[in-house]
Amino acid sequence: MTRDMIETAVREGVPFLVKMAEGNAYEVRSREQIMVGKAHIVIMDDKLLPHVLPLLTVTGLSYLDRS
Repeated sequence: MTRDMIETAVREGVPFLVKMAEGNAYEVRSREQIMVGKAHIVIMDDKLLPHVLPLLTVTGLSYLDRS
C-alpha cells in the first residue's frame, strides 16, 4: 500500500477501513481521524487512542457505506 493511495481515500471523504497484515482493521470515518506520514499513518480510534501503523504492513483499504 502506498502513501498516495491512502491520501486519495482521505481526500475523497468516504469512510474506509485500513487493513493490516496481522489481520486487524481500523475504521476511518473522517479525515480528522488520520494523519499520513512518510512511513507511518496514525489513526485515532473512538476512544481517542492513537494507533501508529507502518505503511509497509498496510495491506489494503475497503470503502464503507457513508451512512
